[in-house]
Amino acid sequence: MLEVSWHHTSLAVNDLDRALEFYREAFGFELLFEARGMTSEIRSMTGVAELSCDLAQLILPGSEQVLELIAFATGHLPPESAAPLQVGAGHVAFSVPDLETALDEAKTLGATLLGEITTFSEGRSAYCREPAGSVFELTEFFEEVADD
Repeated sequence: MLEVSWHHTSLAVNDLDRALEFYREAFGFELLFEARGMTSEIRSMTGVAELSCDLAQLILPGSEQVLELIAFATGHLPPESAAPLQVGAGHVAFSVPDLETALDEAKTLGATLLGEITTFSEGRSAYCREPAGSVFELTEFFEEVADD
């Protein structure tokens, strides 16, 4: 069994600004993080060339669960794309202590890696598809260095 903790749930949307407004007004979500025009990292994770995205991570006050909203933009999305890019598609993300070990265990259970292991400022992540078709993300966060 993989050693994981729940990190976030992600939804693909067609307009990040409209989605942010809705989730803030309807449910009281607050913005944690926002990135506009992301290209190299999202291309690496999905394995889809010419892809970019705007994304935001939100949280409800008093909760640790993160909701991620992603608006993907591409000139052409191949119909056979395995990545969760269509509006309404989603994935769950799990934090793992060792990304390579977790990926090896997931592959042993039938999962496939969609793109590449991708490095972000806070850690490394990878998208995978499990044998029944849903997509999940595994993330290994970098340890914070304590100030002396």
